[in-house]
Amino acid sequence: MKRARTSAMLLMLAAAGCTSPQPTLYTLERSAGTPDDRVLAPVAVREVNLAKYLDRPQIVRHRTGYELAYSDTERWAEPLDEMVPRVLTEDLTQRLPATRIAGAASGMVPEAERILIVNIDRFDADPDGAVVLEARWSVRSELRAGTFEKSRITVPAASTRAADLVAAMSAGLGRLGDQLAAALAAAR
Repeated sequence: MKRARTSAMLLMLAAAGCTSPQPTLYTLERSAGTPDDRVLAPVAVREVNLAKYLDRPQIVRHRTGYELAYSDTERWAEPLDEMVPRVLTEDLTQRLPATRIAGAASGMVPEAERILIVNIDRFDADPDGAVVLEARWSVRSELRAGTFEKSRITVPAASTRAADLVAAMSAGLGRLGDQLAAALAAAR
């Protein structure tokens, strides 16, 4: 009987030791920029495509030039392919407050005269901890097909901690929002 109790207790301790810690969840935040109060033609953020290596719940980092790393304890609070378009639309709305801007999943501005398409080819921390955002984007209209522009944005993180990397990623997305807002204003 004593042996059975000891075995049961050891089994419970082993099971308790096998539980993994709860992951910490992170979210990107809108980054403040300089508002442009000009009224521009309505804009639809039609597509924001992310490189497939980012399509995972874990936060991805470059360990070396060729090796990626992630941790099961540092995760996104929502899918990145939904969060990035939402936050980018919020960034644009803050920068162009007098302009109607609709996100990719929204049908709120069906008469949009400007269409924004963004391809994010890289959005992660390099081995030194700086966040790198590489994107190709285009502002199109009904009358004119846009040409693709390229952006490469690097934001140093305060540390290699996930919270600091996510803050730098939010800032990088905000800087992309600055570039897109300027392009939208120039495409009048």
